[in-house]
Amino acid sequence: MNRKKIRTVGSLSREERESMIKEYLTGQYTKVELWKKYTGQDNEHGKILDWMRKFGYISDNRKSSSVKASYSTPLIVNQSNTDDPITLQNRIKELEKQLEHAQLKAEGYELMIDIAEKELKIPIRKKSGTK
Repeated sequence: MNRKKIRTVGSLSREERESMIKEYLTGQYTKVELWKKYTGQDNEHGKILDWMRKFGYISDNRKSSSVKASYSTPLIVNQSNTDDPITLQNRIKELEKQLEHAQLKAEGYELMIDIAEKELKIPIRKKSGTK
């Protein structure tokens, strides 16, 4: 019997996971095809999307209808483009925009918590030293 060994998710290295994501982003393979290629299993249970969020390929905005449309610029820069100053400057600008957006979002959450605590008169934030 010639059976292909089935791998567990935990046995995949970060490099293998990122390689799987890069192949998916090229559009040549579906998630299911890649999952079967790397693990031998039929169902990937959303793991590739989880890794894309974890490694920063897409935002963690669960409302997005299309994964490929939710990332503006891939975090992967081809080795041939790494020396191009214009590309690097554009990348820096994009990252600065993302950072500013994240900071505004955090500020908004803080403000919402402050207002809710004041109006509802209940503590929402976790106190230090609690388990």
